[in-house]
This record gives sequence, structure tokens and C-alpha cells, in this order.
Amino acid sequence: MIPTVLYGEFKTLRQAYIEVKSFVETEVGGEVFSLKTKIEDDLGCAGDDNYELLEKFVTKYKLDTTGFDYSKHFLWEGELFGSGVAFWMLLSLPIVLVHWLVKMLTFGKVDWTNKQLLPDWNRETMDMTFGDMLTWYLTGKYSLRKDVIVRLTKTL
Repeated sequence: MIPTVLYGEFKTLRQAYIEVKSFVETEVGGEVFSLKTKIEDDLGCAGDDNYELLEKFVTKYKLDTTGFDYSKHFLWEGELFGSGVAFWMLLSLPIVLVHWLVKMLTFGKVDWTNKQLLPDWNRETMDMTFGDMLTWYLTGKYSLRKDVIVRLTKTL
């Protein structure tokens, strides 16, 4: 895919950065540290919470959602806390307790934490970064940060 080039003045880009950062921090209650800050992994905004965040974001700034697929970026609430996953977590509790006990009794010499005892039940998602949201805001349509090159225009 050929990246889109977006031209803008520094003042405009800075104002957009501040606007989107303020919006995300207010809605999520966490701090955005960089463009790479992930909405779900770093800010802990998952399931219905990040769905509502994106809904407010799109509505407030009147953004085009064409091409956006929520399920590519995030897990749905039912996938996060489904009964199947809860059942397997309950079944794995004795294994986790035995592991913890062995680790404590051997003073950390025996540690199985680098081994994955149970399969990962969640499907892979891309998450969404603050930079992706900022790019969406700047272009007005759904675009990922990796697909847009931002160039400063010179002001006289």
C-alpha cells in the first residue's frame, strides 16, 4: 500500500496532538506517554470501554469509519470474560498454586513461568495506538499511523 502524505503546519499538528491526547486521557483516566501508547495494552481500556471510547471519538470529531473493523483491533467484551475462559482458569488454579509452592520451596531455583502451561484462548488483535487515533483525527477518515506520512508545511 502506498502511504498517504499529509501536509500540515506545526501549530495545527501540535493542537491536534493536544486535543486527541486530552480526549483520550479524560475518557480513559490514564496518561498517554507517546504515539506508541496502546489503548488496550498500555491504558487498560478494553471491551465495552474501548468500544465506547471509539464511539465518542468518532461522534465528537465527525470521523469517517469506512474501512474500520473493530474486531481487528480489539477483543469484544464476551471474548475477554467469556465463560469458557473462566472455566479453564478455574481448572488451572491448582496448577498455578503448585507452581507457586514449588517456586517458593526451591527459593526460585525451579521456575516454570517461561513455559506456557495453558494455550492462549484469545485471538490475536492489532490494538490501536494513540498515534493511530491522532492520524484518524488528522485525516478525518480511518487510517493507521503506519499508512500516513506527515510533512510539515513551511509558513512565512
